[in-house]
Amino acid sequence: MKCDRRSFLALAAAGFAGCLTGDDSLPAAETAGAADGAADASVGKFDENLSIIFSDAHVCGEEARAAEFTPRRLAAFVDEVLAMRPMPKRVVHLGDLAYLHGHPADYAVAKPILQRLEDAGIELVFCMGNHDRRSEFAKLWPGRLEASPVQGKFVSVTSLGTADLVILDGLQGTDDRLLTDIGPGNGLMTPDQFAWIKKNLPKRERPFFVASHFPVDDFKTSDKKHGHLGRWLIKNAPMCVGYLYGHLHRWRPEWIHGSWKERATLRTLCMPSNALWGDIGYVKMRTFADRAVCSLELKDFFFPAEPRDPNDRAAPWRVKIEETRGATCTFLYDRQGG
Repeated sequence: MKCDRRSFLALAAAGFAGCLTGDDSLPAAETAGAADGAADASVGKFDENLSIIFSDAHVCGEEARAAEFTPRRLAAFVDEVLAMRPMPKRVVHLGDLAYLHGHPADYAVAKPILQRLEDAGIELVFCMGNHDRRSEFAKLWPGRLEASPVQGKFVSVTSLGTADLVILDGLQGTDDRLLTDIGPGNGLMTPDQFAWIKKNLPKRERPFFVASHFPVDDFKTSDKKHGHLGRWLIKNAPMCVGYLYGHLHRWRPEWIHGSWKERATLRTLCMPSNALWGDIGYVKMRTFADRAVCSLELKDFFFPAEPRDPNDRAAPWRVKIEETRGATCTFLYDRQGG
């Protein structure tokens, strides 16, 4: 079915994506709950231990080429989530929901697409990316900024089942910047946010992940001994089991270390983009009694924009998709020994 942009947006708001549907079954690593000792939270409509991680949807409501495909891509992934049985308890979006400038039109297009998840009872969790604008986001999702423990920042703590998720806000761009101003590309750790981190994260008793839109190296801290946030977490937050982020539009599992004198490390994972360029897809995250497993749902790869011809895929793109599709990343809750 072909439709123009205006027709598609009307259909997307009503729950029709019409393309990019995929297999909603869980990968083998996610179906091993009983063997891995996971709490049985899958009974009923929602699976408490299943989360979907979106990132970098870059939904475009402006007059730009991206308006032709970014809303359609996001709506198709929402369709896949709503078709899962049981459904995930929550969907997390790790920033850059807006296209480039945090334009009101971007959020106006994204809102009805994501509203379908909330209408189905799925919790939505957000953080800010460098292309977002807090004030425009807050108009369509009111109350979230006011509920943050750090004034003026989108900071939150959410259960992932057997672990928690701590969302940080690294957005530097101010709300009064021009609508043509993209804003700074790097993240920033503000003193008030780091003060909250130092007070609360070391004493957490459950395994937890820290997540932001930005790579952990972006978050320089006032701690002269440990430098950036990742090293500080390794040394001071023993229950932190991983760092999740977006921004780079690619599936990238890595690890960081605290110092050359200690064997402690921390796994990090970069998420694909939902729509704009690079690795295109999302991540299924399932928590167990002793670990969490992230599974990549890779649907496409293109750069710098989606080709208008569906068959126009460069050979290296096809190879990358085949090599990467179905990849997993495991986070053990016990970090002892590295």
